[in-house]
Amino acid sequence: MAASSWIGRPVPRIEDRPLIQGLGRYVSDIQLPNQWTLVLVRSPHAHARIRAVDVTEAQRLPGVFYVATATDDEVFRRPLPGMSPIAPPVLAYERVYYVGQPVVAILAENRYVAEDAADLVKVQYEPLPSVTNVEHALKGDLLLHPELGSNIVDHVSYRRGAGHEALNQADVVVQVTLRMGRVSAQPMEPRGIAAIYHPADDLLTVYHATQSVHRAQERIAEFLGMPTSQVRVIAPDVGGGFGVKNGTYPEEALVTYFARHWGHPVKWTGDRFEEFLGTYQEREQTHHATLGVKKDGTIVALVDTYYQDNGAFPGGGIMVSRNTARNLMGPYRIPHFAIDGYTVLTNKVPQAPYRGAGRPQGHYVIERLLDRAADTLGLDRAEIRLRNLVRPEDLPYDTGIPDLVYDSGNYPEVFRDLLDLVDLPAFRREQAEARQRGVRLGLGLAAYVEISAGFGFEGARLVLSDNGTVTLYTGATNQGQGHRTSLAQILADTLGLGLEDITVVEGDTAGIPRGIGTFGSRTMIMAGNATHMAGERLIEAAKPWAAELLEAHRDDIVFDAGHFFVKGVPSRSVNWRDLTERLKAAGSAPLTGEEYFSSNVATYGFGAHAVIVEIDEATLQLRIQRYLIVHDSGTVVNPLLTNGQVIGGTIQGLGSALWEEMQFNEDGQPLTTSFLDYLLPAAVESPEIEIHHRDYRAPGNPFGFKGVGEAGIIPSQAVILAAVEDAYRDIQLRLDYAPVTPKRLFATVAEGGNRA
Repeated sequence: MAASSWIGRPVPRIEDRPLIQGLGRYVSDIQLPNQWTLVLVRSPHAHARIRAVDVTEAQRLPGVFYVATATDDEVFRRPLPGMSPIAPPVLAYERVYYVGQPVVAILAENRYVAEDAADLVKVQYEPLPSVTNVEHALKGDLLLHPELGSNIVDHVSYRRGAGHEALNQADVVVQVTLRMGRVSAQPMEPRGIAAIYHPADDLLTVYHATQSVHRAQERIAEFLGMPTSQVRVIAPDVGGGFGVKNGTYPEEALVTYFARHWGHPVKWTGDRFEEFLGTYQEREQTHHATLGVKKDGTIVALVDTYYQDNGAFPGGGIMVSRNTARNLMGPYRIPHFAIDGYTVLTNKVPQAPYRGAGRPQGHYVIERLLDRAADTLGLDRAEIRLRNLVRPEDLPYDTGIPDLVYDSGNYPEVFRDLLDLVDLPAFRREQAEARQRGVRLGLGLAAYVEISAGFGFEGARLVLSDNGTVTLYTGATNQGQGHRTSLAQILADTLGLGLEDITVVEGDTAGIPRGIGTFGSRTMIMAGNATHMAGERLIEAAKPWAAELLEAHRDDIVFDAGHFFVKGVPSRSVNWRDLTERLKAAGSAPLTGEEYFSSNVATYGFGAHAVIVEIDEATLQLRIQRYLIVHDSGTVVNPLLTNGQVIGGTIQGLGSALWEEMQFNEDGQPLTTSFLDYLLPAAVESPEIEIHHRDYRAPGNPFGFKGVGEAGIIPSQAVILAAVEDAYRDIQLRLDYAPVTPKRLFATVAEGGNRA
């Protein structure tokens, strides 16, 4: 009676049809009755004292209902929840700390009127000296928040073995200063939020383009002083998140407060310009790193002191910096290390986790160091990795970082698989032939560990409908990953149903009481296992009813592939539809099953990337000729969706490796605030990506799932810089700054290969 498994099938996404037909429902599509529109007046200065705010003309404009400043009510001066040790107020009070910080909030009948009113607001600023880089911040002559006593807001430190002293045991010591530029996530849908208050029930309903409805519910309830049970948060269709839709923002506090206070629905939707000014950014770090190795390339010690330009407030940036330290080991055996990371405040938009959240930073450093060490030793860059990768006999491998123990896999075998796919001898021949045509080819290699989940929980609640179908509610929130398909596949296997019999409802706090959300490649690990557990709970709840229909004892009922039968008598069975008919006849409530999977054990996927770049010697035009990935995903639910996640992350990584970088002038003014200046990879720049999966099940969760959402983006900067260097091996090109933009590459080549 067993049915074929849904898990492992490349099923097309069941959520796509309404989206491609234009029937999706995003926050922008939500039109609440008599809703007001919120528009913000944002600071044009990176650092300034607010001397006066005149909103008289704006308030007089027909169609304007209210204009708020920080002096109107203490609620606007409240710090945003969840951003310790120091948080920005909802509206800037006395001082502004970055270009784009909200200063005035305007409520009007529509956006046109509100934008006109914003133009009428007069704010008198006294510009102050701004701190726009880490070097200035560390001098300490200007403290952004004097109450902290320093511009350093966090220090993370890890030690294993002798650290600095062990470098004396090395035959070769390489020292580098490595930099990563600041990037902006730029999801296709900018942030947005709408809220409506129901006074009769004291209930606030919020439509939120968020990755974590339950976390948003907690923040909103805390800010408004309401019980969480009276705040319902719904994430409709969300057009991309990448981490930046997971944090605390002033717009969230303002929309929800105004909706409750005025008893009117309120909506705010950001535009692309605001996405550059007001949405949190990431990456910007400087590493002063040293690697000691033996003559054969074996790593002796790693020492790294790094600084993260975190912007004006700590926020989630502290987690990014700490996660960087946890990823500096990469997939390698490093017996001694000394790591110190500093989170530094400057007059820029705050940092918060963006896809990868510290993983790309840490791996960028160790991969670049290995390339330098190999070149210094005259060793092949592939060989130095093979000599240092964690081996199967080392597993479980304690990295020396607390609670960081690699669990499963065969790192050298996966890396050798990648080398076989590349065919190094054939590439070197092609590389030499291409030089004769004025074309440079370069090969980059990089390996990584994808640390996923490792904390918290996620749940699933199932309801059996009266037609035999099942609705699954989960706190995980979809932003394009395809959860509705993959979770339905897990549940279909558990309950013996078809995908057409399952409806998945994500991101609604009314559907399930608890949840954490979608980020950090955690959904399949947490919600996937919870879905199976809830399915088993539903089966147990159904067995007494099946026993009644089959006139047997409950303990004798067996379930298999959607059918209940008496042990040893599979020829006579009942299915889910039969059970619902019995429930209806008895006037019983629908059967439910609710479970939560929690785990403090992370999973560790391993992978390796290879990229071949082609550079025209005359124009320095770069084209990606080939991109290969071998990735251990653990158990794969849906190869089609898994590939989509890897490809999406890789393309994003190529953006931050080659083109994307937020630029600021000496006064802290952002210079890249549109897609004319901030360049994203498009279809023309995106290569075909070859993906080969390996399955080493994670021992820390029942299904053996591992994360995959960051697999593409983690090594992308390191592998691209390595490939460009390889294309210019004859001049010993050295690239220590990502992205390697056309301008940066031209300058470096013109200097004869000096560092850039």
